[in-house]
Amino acid sequence: MAEAKERPNEARTEAQVVIDNYVPGSALAAIDAGMARLDALYNDIIGKATKLMSQDIPTPSPSQTSPLAEPSVDAVVDYLKTCKNVLVLTGAGISTSAGIPDFRTPGTGLYSNVESYLTKFNINSPQELFSYTLFLENPEPFFDRAKDQMYPPEQARPTLAHYFIKLLEEKGCLLRNYTQNIDMLQSKTGLSDDKIFECHGSFRSGTCMKCKVKFNQQQVKDGIFSGSVPRCKATVNEMVCDGVIKPDIVMFGENLSQEYLVKSSVDVGKCDMLIVMGTSLTVGPVNRIPNEIPPSTPRLILNSEKICTDIQEATHTNCPMFWFDHEGNKTDVFMGGDIDQSVGKLVEKLGWTWSHDLPE
Repeated sequence: MAEAKERPNEARTEAQVVIDNYVPGSALAAIDAGMARLDALYNDIIGKATKLMSQDIPTPSPSQTSPLAEPSVDAVVDYLKTCKNVLVLTGAGISTSAGIPDFRTPGTGLYSNVESYLTKFNINSPQELFSYTLFLENPEPFFDRAKDQMYPPEQARPTLAHYFIKLLEEKGCLLRNYTQNIDMLQSKTGLSDDKIFECHGSFRSGTCMKCKVKFNQQQVKDGIFSGSVPRCKATVNEMVCDGVIKPDIVMFGENLSQEYLVKSSVDVGKCDMLIVMGTSLTVGPVNRIPNEIPPSTPRLILNSEKICTDIQEATHTNCPMFWFDHEGNKTDVFMGGDIDQSVGKLVEKLGWTWSHDLPE
């Protein structure tokens, strides 16, 4: 720490030589005052950072209260019938049975079978292929991959998990579905637009990176399948813009919209039950939602396997902590295996009937 403190002083000494030789005397007092303020600010920042690093990070613990009679599927079913503000958080796992790949599944995920792309474009990792930084430098790798596997196929249809969310709306208990997916399948169920928030955007629109002209879904699709990087043909100051047309999806390294921050901050306070389906909750800031709802709120997780059960990881990161196997658990319930099958069992236990033609 002492070594770091000396560096600005050394720089100050060197700078003073230049100042004494070239700066009129009338300006020296102002410069000295400014340098003093910078030194004070530096010391204040170092002091606060040192204090923060020395503080103990509180270890998460399960809620001592819950409206559930017990942490079981049957208790969730009884409670769900009384709910009015259910938040549903979904990820790629609810769309894989529709033929749309997730990112991480070995052999079929978007991170698999990308060696040819990495070699072709001299890219270091699958994650880099979908990064905003690379897109700004060279958008060609993204559009090459989007054409081959990312744009949702026309024949893709919503799964039972998607229709379950629509059923929650019909029963009057859905607050909102926060989806991390960009496949637009949730809209195909007829779910109201104001009940869906596409956290990472979608292919339903695009924006010129240069002149900010908007493009509709068909134009975005035509651009992706054109075989080259889509360019804006709008006229700006009597010249063709030629900016890159970027689909309105959030890439790795991009910030989520202000609308997400505003809506989610209000919704988490209203939430009387959280349902998580088909996500590993490894990507922020969406993965913070389970931590931001009231602590006693029941949380039902439908996934192929349990997630977020490492208390050490939850202590040192923004990752949520689920208490499925903890003796003090009062809020968290897990339904494992095939998500569509779990949804079917849940609807049967609720005594609800489907109002749509369901996928076979």
